[in-house]
Amino acid sequence: MPTGLIYVLYFILPYISLVVLVIGVLYRIGLWLAAGKGPLGLYLGLHRLVVKSRQEGYLSAVGHILARMFTYYTILKTSYRRDYATWLGVALFHWGIFLLIAFHLHLWLPQLTVPESLMFIMGTTVGSVTLAAGVYLLVRRVNIQRVYSVIINYLDDYVAVSWVILIVTLGLALRLTAPSLLFNEAVKWALGLTSFKYVPPPSNPLFYAHVLAVELFMVYIPFAKMIHPFSMPVNPALYGRFEDIEEVRRRVMDKLGW
Repeated sequence: MPTGLIYVLYFILPYISLVVLVIGVLYRIGLWLAAGKGPLGLYLGLHRLVVKSRQEGYLSAVGHILARMFTYYTILKTSYRRDYATWLGVALFHWGIFLLIAFHLHLWLPQLTVPESLMFIMGTTVGSVTLAAGVYLLVRRVNIQRVYSVIINYLDDYVAVSWVILIVTLGLALRLTAPSLLFNEAVKWALGLTSFKYVPPPSNPLFYAHVLAVELFMVYIPFAKMIHPFSMPVNPALYGRFEDIEEVRRRVMDKLGW
């Protein structure tokens, strides 16, 4: 790969991706703050889906939201027909992504002395489980086109999951085939980014592809449904008073003709 292109893709583009991600997320939150709200609105804020009748306390609602975010327990409700396979796939996929992101923070914390053998086992195991869960969810989405006669799949749904699968696949391939010196080179490159000093990235095609896929995905997040990890925590603070869930359900069913 030409030196000039490497400089642009692996020194300039990381900053652009981060700026777009941060500003894009803040912009979307600003739009949510400015959006019309009210007791007669049909916006299904997350707190409205989990807060039960007469359970109007803010902290109580936040507790339900956190439980939903970290356990995905609502998938096991009767409305989802107690779909244990989907629940397991969703939980493994999301928690796998969170863990893989956490593992990558080691690039900026070289002082943490983690044995290479342990890093290899943890990375490949979590990566493999995440990949398997992602493929399962993608196949399931292809096979299930409608819920209650409502189309639930759009191009963005396929792109998001497929993109994450691509990133994880490239990362696994890199982890399984990379020479032992690559990690040290990657650490120098990552630390160079934090100090705004250009350090050439490891000269490895899989590394190039993996990092580029992540950078472009960061740009994609604010403009797609992948914004949801950022919307869920702030949701209860943005959308007005807590409503009776039965009343919300009735209005939604009337609106959609279910």
